[in-house]
Amino acid sequence: MENQRADAMQQRQIHLFADGSFYRAYEWSAWLCCRYVNKFQTTKRHNKTLDIDLVFVGFPKTSLPKFTPENVVPVEVSEGHLVMTLTEIMMPVGEDYNKGFENWKTTIPLVQNQQKPLPTLADCPVSMTGIMKKVMEYNVLEHSPIECMQFVSDIQLQLAEVL
Repeated sequence: MENQRADAMQQRQIHLFADGSFYRAYEWSAWLCCRYVNKFQTTKRHNKTLDIDLVFVGFPKTSLPKFTPENVVPVEVSEGHLVMTLTEIMMPVGEDYNKGFENWKTTIPLVQNQQKPLPTLADCPVSMTGIMKKVMEYNVLEHSPIECMQFVSDIQLQLAEVL
């Protein structure tokens, strides 16, 4: 879908996909979001299935009104898939946007998937104090939304064991 942008109308479309409580935009849509909507933090990861590097941005679903440009209406085209079409004023017809996208994509560093070490007994808090310490040491800004949700889930399980 992101590679099929033959005409000017398609080049102005931002495709947002629901991912839990977040919306994500990939490739061209991510570039449009960063260029015309907000200075989002971008992530580039290698997709083994497609054997390509994918760039994406994301934001909470509740922030959709904040990140919807003026005079643009998000349209749900299928469950969990929204499309926002930017106006011609924002993206004049006739300009070559492909070069801008390609240049932008090459500037984003590839995030390497790191092997996480297996947890040790020292990593597993056995008391309420240990769980609180683990929560206080967890830096949310260093983790993706999915990793944060997994962390909360793990904390809930540990609390259930202690209580």
